[in-house]
Amino acid sequence: MSLVKILNVNIIDPTAAFLAPYKLEITFECIEQLKDDLEFKLIYVCSGKSSTLDQELESLFVGPVPVGINKFVLEAAAPDATKIPGDSVLDLSVIMLRCDYMSRTYTRIGYYVHSAYTDEALQANPPAAPALDKVQRSILAEKPRVTQFTINWEDPTQDEQPPAQSVEEMMAGDDDEDDAQDEDSDDDDEDEADDDAD
Repeated sequence: MSLVKILNVNIIDPTAAFLAPYKLEITFECIEQLKDDLEFKLIYVCSGKSSTLDQELESLFVGPVPVGINKFVLEAAAPDATKIPGDSVLDLSVIMLRCDYMSRTYTRIGYYVHSAYTDEALQANPPAAPALDKVQRSILAEKPRVTQFTINWEDPTQDEQPPAQSVEEMMAGDDDEDDAQDEDSDDDDEDEADDDAD
């Protein structure tokens, strides 16, 4: 049983300038008294090809954590654009909220981020070097990708650290869900056909 449950993540200003800070209001419940603090990290994933391009935007320790429902706001600066390949600034990216206890991840929540020019002239003829002050980001806050991990809350160091999830893996997860829905639909059609035959 997880001793900490993320109840809600409210992304403040999901649509904002690319260079604006990120603000997430996080609500969680603590079931039992914890021996150590919780750590919340916000990571910017700009490429599904290499995790070396990931940027840790903020890391915040919360504690001591009282039993019950808790709420706080995690604020993080925008990613360093000089570390993002030029052709990736206007591409699909991801922000990842990682929730850790004693260096072990128990919950990971990913959101797609779409960045684009709002100016039609720049959309038609984008400059070679991105004009970041003219770029707007939109976080798909209504479609988070949530992954839960089972850890040993008494001694999390005994557990293996879950692997990082890339943009491509998140997309593949969406495809898997679509395939599963298609299979369920096919099964329903087969059942209906059997009923008709009877």
